[in-house]
Amino acid sequence: MPPPITKPALLLHLLTETPAALSFLFAPTAQLPGASPDAKLILRNLGGLLMATNLVSLVVLFTTRPEEEDDKLTAMICVCLGTYHVWPLYRAWARMMRSGRPGQGQEKKVLGGPVVHFGVHLLCLGALVGGGVVALLGY
Repeated sequence: MPPPITKPALLLHLLTETPAALSFLFAPTAQLPGASPDAKLILRNLGGLLMATNLVSLVVLFTTRPEEEDDKLTAMICVCLGTYHVWPLYRAWARMMRSGRPGQGQEKKVLGGPVVHFGVHLLCLGALVGGGVVALLGY
């Protein structure tokens, strides 16, 4: 049996996405100032989706027995959740590139700003996909 590497990755996802989910659900204009009512609904929808990924993580974290800790399903869930983090990485990269351009003004830093987002989501991507792949290869 491979070492228990998927649970820390799932915990990292949970700790990263809980503040984001709450922000999108309860303060969508912090994410997108001046958002239209329809845009706020879309942002809240994203918050709900993030909360659902957190619930999946919680279920896996607290319902799998130690001897099943890195079973194939858990490993595949990690890989799937990891692929999500590509898109926040892309968003953070675009925000970092945009903030250096003249006339763009200073962007409001929400939950650490784009540099922090980039680093955290890169870590999540690596932990989830890497941990999932290593666990799958161990079978």
